[in-house]
Amino acid sequence: MLWGFQLEFRQSLRTKKLWVILGIMVLLYIPVFYIIKSIGGSEITVEGAMAFLIQFVTGMAGFFIGILALLMGATAINSEIEKGTLRVAMSKPLKRVGYIGGKFLAHSVVLFLALLLSTVVGTLGVVWLGAPLTAVLVRDVLLLNMLLLLAMVQLVALGYIISTLVKSSSSALGLALVLAFVLFLIMPNVVGYLTFKASMNNPNMGHDEYIELQKEYTTKYLFYVPTSQVGVITGDVSNTDGDLANVTYNGMPYAIKKNPANLGILIGLTLVYLGIGFYRFLRMDLR
Repeated sequence: MLWGFQLEFRQSLRTKKLWVILGIMVLLYIPVFYIIKSIGGSEITVEGAMAFLIQFVTGMAGFFIGILALLMGATAINSEIEKGTLRVAMSKPLKRVGYIGGKFLAHSVVLFLALLLSTVVGTLGVVWLGAPLTAVLVRDVLLLNMLLLLAMVQLVALGYIISTLVKSSSSALGLALVLAFVLFLIMPNVVGYLTFKASMNNPNMGHDEYIELQKEYTTKYLFYVPTSQVGVITGDVSNTDGDLANVTYNGMPYAIKKNPANLGILIGLTLVYLGIGFYRFLRMDLR
C-alpha cells in the first residue's frame, strides 16, 4: 500500500489539473474579499466574518475541488491501464487491494492539501477584514475541512466507479465533466425550482419555513450530491438576514449536531461508492 501511495501522491502533485483548478480558485477569492472590504468591511463583526468564511469556502472550494475530485477518480484506473503502469505495479509483490488502497489514500491527502490551501487563503482574507485569529476560528475551520474532505472523498469514490466501468480515460473524463455539470448545476436548480413551486402553494410561508423546506428537499432529492449535503449542514452555522454586521453565529459543532441525517448520508454513500469501486477493481480485467 505504501508503494501505491507514494507513486500516486507524486503523480497527483505533478498533474496540471490540480494546479490549474487551485490557481483559478485562489484568483477568484481575492476580488471577493476586496469587494467586501470596499463596501464596508470595517463594519463586519467577528461572527459575520466567520460565517462568511464558512459559507464562501463551502461554495467556492466545494465546487472547484469537487470537480477536481471527480476527475481524479474517473481517470485513476483506466489511465494507468492505458499507460501500462498498472501492469508494472501488479508485477511487484503487491496485492490489488493494497494498490487501490494506496491510490485512494494518496488522493485523499492531495485533496486535504487543496482544502487546506483554500482555507488558509480564506482565513487570511477574513483576518484582513478585521476578524481576530481565535481558537474558535481554527476549530471551526478544521471541522469545515473535515466535512468538505468527506464530500470530496465521496466524489473520488464515485470517480473510481466510472474509471472501472469506462476503459478509455478520455471518455471517462468527458463523462465525469458531464456528471459534474449535472450534480453541481442542473439538479440543484431543479430541486430549487421544486422548492419554490411547493412554497407557492403556501402563501403564508415565512422565511424560516422556506429555509426548512429547502433543507428538506435538498436532503431528500439531492442525497447523491455531497456538496449540497455539506451546504445543508453549514447553513445552520449562522443566522443572518444578509447583513454581515448583524449575525448570530452558532458554530460548526452546533451545525453538525443539528443535521445528523446529512452527515450520515455523506458517510454512508461514501462507503457504498468505495465498496463498489474497490469490488470492481478487484474483479476487473487489467489487460
